[in-house]
Amino acid sequence: MAENHSGKALDLLIHDLRAPLSVAQGYLRLLHQNRLDSDAERQRALTQTMEALGRIGRLCEDAAAYVALETAVEILPTSAVQAADFMEQVAAGCAALGGEGLTVSAEPRPLIGSIRGPQIDRVAQSLAVILCAVRRSTRKGDVRVSVQEDQKEARFLLGCEDDRAALVSQTPEAFDPWRGGHGIALPLACRIVTDAGGRIWTYANVRGAVGVALPEEASAP
Repeated sequence: MAENHSGKALDLLIHDLRAPLSVAQGYLRLLHQNRLDSDAERQRALTQTMEALGRIGRLCEDAAAYVALETAVEILPTSAVQAADFMEQVAAGCAALGGEGLTVSAEPRPLIGSIRGPQIDRVAQSLAVILCAVRRSTRKGDVRVSVQEDQKEARFLLGCEDDRAALVSQTPEAFDPWRGGHGIALPLACRIVTDAGGRIWTYANVRGAVGVALPEEASAP
């Protein structure tokens, strides 16, 4: 059974709400006190306030989704998708999240298995969230995602060339999604992946590298 982290989620939500609340309150105070002289300044204040409130809304949605996963008892039906198609879903999710230039490709050979799990589309999107969050945490060059099949699992390895090799050869360490200032979105994505039977790891003293593996089954001929 997965460990319950509702307390961590609450603490992180409270922490992450402070900045956008402060922004919204600050701009609304300026508007209320008529301290903005031009239409452009007032428009900017309204825009920034709306963006801050939108951020608050998304934080609350992520927190609610995380708590729902923690308390869920329903067993969801599973479905299967070709690993190559799943990889394309992940790549599309990375692009939609602004992962510009983050290449996701099968190496050293095309994928031939299939991935089965509950809400498989949601798992693909969650994997994209993980990859993009880690990508943003490093300024290393040549960071890409290599997808490999090995021992009945599909591995998504993100990092520079040396980091990707180390993710395979070094002793794995548990990936901590609660660090790094990514909000609840990253722990939520990791929970969805692990609930689908996946595992997430990194290795010692590295930043900007992560491995995510999902169980595979042989595709029907």
